Amino acid sequence: MKIIWIHGFGEDSTVWEDFLPKLPAYYQHFTFDHALITKATDISDYALILREFIELHEITNPILIGHSMGGYIALEYAGTFPDEVSGLGLFHSSAAADSKDKKAERLKTAQFIQKNGSKAFIENFYPKMFSSPENYEELISRNIERYSLIPAESLSTATLAMRNRKDHINTLSTFKFPLFQILGKSDKFVPLELALQQTIQLQKPYTLVLNEAAHAGMIEQAPICVEFIRHFLHQL
Repeated sequence: MKIIWIHGFGEDSTVWEDFLPKLPAYYQHFTFDHALITKATDISDYALILREFIELHEITNPILIGHSMGGYIALEYAGTFPDEVSGLGLFHSSAAADSKDKKAERLKTAQFIQKNGSKAFIENFYPKMFSSPENYEELISRNIERYSLIPAESLSTATLAMRNRKDHINTLSTFKFPLFQILGKSDKFVPLELALQQTIQLQKPYTLVLNEAAHAGMIEQAPICVEFIRHFLHQL
């Protein structure tokens, strides 16, 4: 069973480095790193680059698991090539497009990054992924240092691509393969109530709500997430 893990915005594929070893060794894991992409106008461009990655590694019928923006990419890929996907995981992500207000916020974010650079943005953005950032000060500090190295052009490109992404709420009901959601009760980026509304669209839903996590459940609630994903994978 081949699984492609897709990281979110403002991070890179190292977000999975402590999480993946906790899963059974008989799964074959691939990490798709899109942190340095600078030529994309919307999420569909990232999905096409993912397709190139899949073809390069000769991966057939993978399970796609995406965190945040990675979920947007996974959804876009699955919506375009539904017969080539065995399962889908949305890790703190949503199928809904940005609202008018969110689009305006994304534009301001892109302008801020272009003006002030990556470090100024990541220092403010990254701690918000945690429900209890005071419990992860060393990790947060280390990751801020790492993710601040992501070029401002890449972060700005990703921001505008997310702003321009398609709405896939109705697409969810067309998926015949199983799909899971992992949601954080304290998530500031994917509000729980809105995320739960997409569950009714799923033919084969699996949903986990983390009471003590925000946008980084793979860190704050790793053991629970591992067991949930293991159960999901056993159903495939």
